[in-house]
Amino acid sequence: MRDVVDGGTGQQEQRRRGRRAVGAVVVALMLAAACAGGSDDDDAVDEPAAGEITNGAARDATTRETAIDVAGEWTVADPEDHGIDPAGLEEARTYAFQDDRHTQGVVVVHEGEIVGEWYAEGADASSWTASWSVAKSFASATVGIAIDQGAIPGVDEPMTTWFPEWEGTDKAGITLRDVLQMSTGLDWDEEYDPANVGDSEVAAMVLGQPDQLAYAASIPAEVEPGTRWSYSSGDTMLLSGVVEEATGEPLGQLAAERIFEPIGMEQVEWWQDAEGHTLAYCCLDSTSRDLARFGWLYQQGGRWGDDQVVPEDWVTDSLEPAETSLADDATPYGYQWWLDLGDGLPEDGFAALGHDGQFVYVIPSLDLVVVRNGTYVKDDGPPVADPNLFEHYPPSGLVEGRGTVPPESWDDAAFLGPIVEAVEAAR
Repeated sequence: MRDVVDGGTGQQEQRRRGRRAVGAVVVALMLAAACAGGSDDDDAVDEPAAGEITNGAARDATTRETAIDVAGEWTVADPEDHGIDPAGLEEARTYAFQDDRHTQGVVVVHEGEIVGEWYAEGADASSWTASWSVAKSFASATVGIAIDQGAIPGVDEPMTTWFPEWEGTDKAGITLRDVLQMSTGLDWDEEYDPANVGDSEVAAMVLGQPDQLAYAASIPAEVEPGTRWSYSSGDTMLLSGVVEEATGEPLGQLAAERIFEPIGMEQVEWWQDAEGHTLAYCCLDSTSRDLARFGWLYQQGGRWGDDQVVPEDWVTDSLEPAETSLADDATPYGYQWWLDLGDGLPEDGFAALGHDGQFVYVIPSLDLVVVRNGTYVKDDGPPVADPNLFEHYPPSGLVEGRGTVPPESWDDAAFLGPIVEAVEAAR
């Protein structure tokens, strides 16, 4: 059972404690980074140099089949077998694996087969990848499955069903739809810059809260629900509590039973907080290939082989933009999915995006899924954020040889554009 934090002085004190902890932990991480300078950690992933990229398509090519093998490995085909000019894929590879982009792996799936796959030296198809906020899209899928099971009445159910302590407060009007669309109106600051994290709720949550669900539930309202879109990992963390209360099992366990196993994701660890709550907003460690499976699941409208893993109507509804996300030139956002890949890219494209350059791009009109993951050195302990997440999962290259490293620059169009053009030319 989750702990309940009251909405008054207890809530305020918890937020103050969290923010005080933020500064101390950020300083500690920076000191650790300084001390780690010049480390020759054998576990670190080396950055690729020219000519040192592993091309999985060339290495593992097998007889082309018409669909992915549900229970086994991906089918890997030469791009020419799909009518795709390899030069376009090579242009994308060259862009992704420049030294300052810190790319660990790229997988390109067309019509259910891998037609391009590259890894930095020292990494391969079995290397662990970070997800950061790519996990949010998995959390959304799990909620849709719980609704289909009848455990959750629907998206217009008030959140007080699972958070009864909100009854009689200015949070009583928040619905599950508001949470899925990041339109709760809660007072949340998603600030990651170490220079400005003192007032950041996400930093306070990941650095100072052993019970991250209780912290997310304690955040006060700022505006009316459904009136403002604001990106919030706290909103997504609430989904962990919804599924847990509705089904009697952690969100990560339900996802393992109803998503990972059916689609053949065999190498997965979804991190929990110290109280055992799945971190719905982040940190689903897997492989680039397995993340491509999830992308392909949505490319197929939630079907995998003969099985409807995620309800088709849930996939459709998830890809409808929240009205609140259409204001002020914001990027259209659905149920924990980004719905616009940017200028020059197909309008039907959508993506699961994560911190430090974790991307799962899906373009249904081209039968195309592209995954890009950045450098990640996984902690060798259990996937538990105890005493805090960043101690085990440092972001932004803060600690050399540990955690994730962001690209110094990234342009979706420069990376995806050549792939899209090559696939379009083959149609």
